[in-house]
Amino acid sequence: MNTTGKSSRQAIPSRAPLTRREVCAGSAAVLAATWTGAAQANDSAHSSAPPPIPNERLLNPDVAVYRRAVNELWVYDTRPEAGVGAHQMDEATLGLIRGAGMRLVRHTMYWNLIETTETPGKYDPTALAEWDAKVARCTRMGIVPVVVVHGNPPGVDFAHRQEGYRRFARFMGDMAARYPAVRFWELWNEMDQAFTDLFGNGHADVPLRERGGMYAEMLKLAYPAIKAANPRAWVLTGGMTDWNDFPRGIYAAGGGAFFDFLNLHTYGVPVLYGFVGRGLALYAVMKEFGDEGRPLWNTEFGIDAGNVVNAWGIPHTRKPPEEDGASFDAVHLATWRDCLTDNARRRLYVKALGYQFVAGNETARERMAKEAKLPTGRTQDDYGFGLVRADGHTPRPAYDWLKTGGINAAVLKGDERTLDIELYIPDNMVPAGHKYDYDWRAPWVQIKGVKVNTLEPTVIRLQPAPAR
Repeated sequence: MNTTGKSSRQAIPSRAPLTRREVCAGSAAVLAATWTGAAQANDSAHSSAPPPIPNERLLNPDVAVYRRAVNELWVYDTRPEAGVGAHQMDEATLGLIRGAGMRLVRHTMYWNLIETTETPGKYDPTALAEWDAKVARCTRMGIVPVVVVHGNPPGVDFAHRQEGYRRFARFMGDMAARYPAVRFWELWNEMDQAFTDLFGNGHADVPLRERGGMYAEMLKLAYPAIKAANPRAWVLTGGMTDWNDFPRGIYAAGGGAFFDFLNLHTYGVPVLYGFVGRGLALYAVMKEFGDEGRPLWNTEFGIDAGNVVNAWGIPHTRKPPEEDGASFDAVHLATWRDCLTDNARRRLYVKALGYQFVAGNETARERMAKEAKLPTGRTQDDYGFGLVRADGHTPRPAYDWLKTGGINAAVLKGDERTLDIELYIPDNMVPAGHKYDYDWRAPWVQIKGVKVNTLEPTVIRLQPAPAR
């Protein structure tokens, strides 16, 4: 079983991979036969791919329309929202995050720390109690948790992956049922090339496209289990580091019907290069498979001082020299500001969650310790990925910018707008349960009084147009 993964947080010039050891050990449970039936029913419902809706030709203010299935539309707010990942979920941390104008907080649920034995469905009561408290605290404080689930439990590895997929689906169904307040579930983390071997990582003979197909096998089990337990939950793919072959493998294996939002991680120096370029490349893959209207998320981007050093050297050795601490803070601020302001204009990602609220320096640690000249009382971990210093509460300039810059102001001003929505449906389908103007416009439709939420898509069912 692979217990150590390589993260995507690496500098483009050096191509040196970052390593991060994460806890991996635990267990899950066997998927009920009824869930297999639900997966088959879901697959059938999505078997005939409907034509995509040409959003670029529709006059919908800050809104996109996605044809999820022949009989289902999503209407969603295209104004991007920023969030952040957090290792800590205590009241003080969540209060600081809310103070910076953010509500989306990505946090890891380690499967292996809840299901700690090889017995499927046997959960550690202490771990569950901790999660009970976390979810209740988020609800009380107005935090929207995005829960990323990963970590191989005992007995789950590549050699036994099919059983692992079934156990994971059982686990996800149980967690979605236990925590209905959690609306966003992210399935695995950088699973294309790190942190688990369940989809072929660590096996050089398994190419990325084939790994994507294996991931789709898991989705076909886990997605119906989650939806059966909580129909209002939304499922994100794990944050991918590959934007080409792995997602193609997911689509080619029929996985497109078994997730809600595609999700990417983008690192490298400069971060904006990957944030935009890789996102656009992934969008091209989505378009290739007729899926360009689907919401795209980014749940990790960011930079630490070590990546700055790998790319451009120690600041005080440059010509002219720069103060090390101030320079690291300036690049960190520019990374957050440039990515989020570009996304506000480009609207590539509907949600972009930076890494991380508190996180130390992970890169070039030995060189940083020997060569960096930092202010008295500061260590290299004060200049890591975090929005605050290593003490967990002292703001860095990027935090201050988020707090005063109002990047989420428009989205958080009001949770919902009521709008008339245009769409083009060439296959004689009309909305059910909504007033609409169709007869003389067909196949162009105007749906009346659609409530568009800033957090999640509005689902509209379609039915055949009445005979004329």
